[in-house]
Amino acid sequence: MYLLAINCGSSSIKGKLFNIANTFELHANLAVSNISSKGEKVKIKIDWEEGKGEDSVEEGEDGDKVEYSTLVPNLLEHLTTNSHVNKEDIKYITHRVVHGGTHTSGIVITKEHEEGLGEMDKLSEFAPLHNHHAVLAVRSCLDALPDHTSLLLFDTLFHQTIPPEVYTYAIPPPEKETAMPLRKYGFHGLSYASITSSIAKHLNKPAEEVNIVVAHLGSGASSCCIKGGKSIDTSMGLTPLEGLIGGTRSGTIDPTAIFHHTANAAEDAGYSDYSVTKAEIVLNKKSGLTALAGTSNFGLILSRLDASSCSEEEHKSAKLAYDVYLDRLMSYVSQYLFKLLSTLPIEKIDGLVFSGGIGERGVQLRKDVLERLSWLGAQVDDEKNGGKGGVQVREITKEGSKLKGWVVETDEEGWCAKLARDEFGF
Repeated sequence: MYLLAINCGSSSIKGKLFNIANTFELHANLAVSNISSKGEKVKIKIDWEEGKGEDSVEEGEDGDKVEYSTLVPNLLEHLTTNSHVNKEDIKYITHRVVHGGTHTSGIVITKEHEEGLGEMDKLSEFAPLHNHHAVLAVRSCLDALPDHTSLLLFDTLFHQTIPPEVYTYAIPPPEKETAMPLRKYGFHGLSYASITSSIAKHLNKPAEEVNIVVAHLGSGASSCCIKGGKSIDTSMGLTPLEGLIGGTRSGTIDPTAIFHHTANAAEDAGYSDYSVTKAEIVLNKKSGLTALAGTSNFGLILSRLDASSCSEEEHKSAKLAYDVYLDRLMSYVSQYLFKLLSTLPIEKIDGLVFSGGIGERGVQLRKDVLERLSWLGAQVDDEKNGGKGGVQVREITKEGSKLKGWVVETDEEGWCAKLARDEFGF
């Protein structure tokens, strides 16, 4: 029997296949990329562990023309071709869902019991670029594998421990009924849970004793303050828009700015399959690094910091984008370090963790952040910081550094598989 853990985003799908019968042995890594990308073909890639199957990479339709609901069935077809895995052997599927509202545990979905999907789609108005795609993926899995059981796991679960004084917004009651209370919920929780577990294992201590600040930096970026293994604050809020700048997200700005920027900001943007305002599209899909530098590719932005590698205009916009990104990141990580220091001695703080695509590859960014924290005793080790990955946890500060810096490769799919194992008692 197999468990498939999938992670559906608006532009990509990631997944891992585990053998339940053999102590959750990893069999394959799956990926679909270039979804919604104009001018690029959707790419489906499957990497098998040695002896488990034949690796494959295939291109499909144009990214901006493909129907999202066809992607997971197509992925399943590729997965069960040229391998020993049959569709009927996939008994469980976990789905990372961004917004779970007030839920404190995952939701089990089967072909006979789909009630939870309607609720998840209602929450799409708070994460329109994520929840709706996850619901489409779940429905397509139920159609393709009618006998399997799905488990919906929410990014918001890890942040249920945030105290009221942190999650409460200073606004009056809403004029109309909302699908859930208007408050901070936080996201990237499955990643933060995975990172906390990895650091605990690396330091050979219980997760309940881990005290860290994490910067999860990717196309979507956030930071989290973790004390005693629990989230006590995080940068994202009611939706993933609050907090740090992302590849296309504005991050926190003056709330009135959008009304001056976009005419009729509250109007529906005209998406056919779900409702989203013009303001949300501007702030979620047209802002952030893309608005500042003309690209969401952080590696390209870093390369343009060298004035000789690009035009003067590209260099100036890249430098501004990098400086703004660094400024906002410092605002959150220093604030969260102070939160820990207000109740803990620095010796009890396990360090600052960088994760996500930008966090794992951003050598210069990590150095700039840690050097700005030298007042806390952070000492960057340039050789360690510049070294290649390949290990899940690696330190990037010098021996004796009072504040340690870490790079941790997150494993959201692996963490979802663990939660499924706990839920179903494998």
